[in-house]
Amino acid sequence: MRTTRPLRLCLLLVLMSPTSQQAVAETSAEQLKQRIQARSQRIAEFRALLNDPDQTVRLAALDEMLGSDDVAMRELAFGVCFNSADQAMRAICLRRKFADLGTINVEFPGAAGQEWSASQLKVLQVWGGTYTFSVTGFDPKTGRFKTTGKYSSGSGQLSGTRLTFKHPYCAGSFALGDGAVLEGELGCTSSWAGTFKGVIRLQ
Repeated sequence: MRTTRPLRLCLLLVLMSPTSQQAVAETSAEQLKQRIQARSQRIAEFRALLNDPDQTVRLAALDEMLGSDDVAMRELAFGVCFNSADQAMRAICLRRKFADLGTINVEFPGAAGQEWSASQLKVLQVWGGTYTFSVTGFDPKTGRFKTTGKYSSGSGQLSGTRLTFKHPYCAGSFALGDGAVLEGELGCTSSWAGTFKGVIRLQ
């Protein structure tokens, strides 16, 4: 049976009334609250698993969280595992994070200090204070990757918590230090000759 036009108009007016709109808003707010609480509980449960005494449970939870579509879940996992004492967790964390990086920036925190020689300062000036290169073809299974750039075409290897790479004039070796920071040295030859201590920030 068809609804008459006056009846349809009456129903529309009821739905448009302030009372009806308030009811819809309250229902939406309650539904949102329930979703947030459910999500919060799920994240809290996974976070607890990251600290489980059993390493296999920790690693399984970490892998699940890092593979999640939930940005908050992934960032929480990165925050926990980069600061973990479990080296296996830190290695997994580094490999997952590295897979997301398209560019590597080696920074030199002491560039403005007095520890650099005159020749080193000139090199740092040429680099603009940062040694940068792009990463392509990273294989998460083997840890191998290629690098590209004006003076940085070459290859590299990610093994555990250590990162190494070799370019025509420079080669680097860095290891995961405190938090999400790789610390190490960049050794160069030719007009860039010298050893430069630097860091690679992952977050």
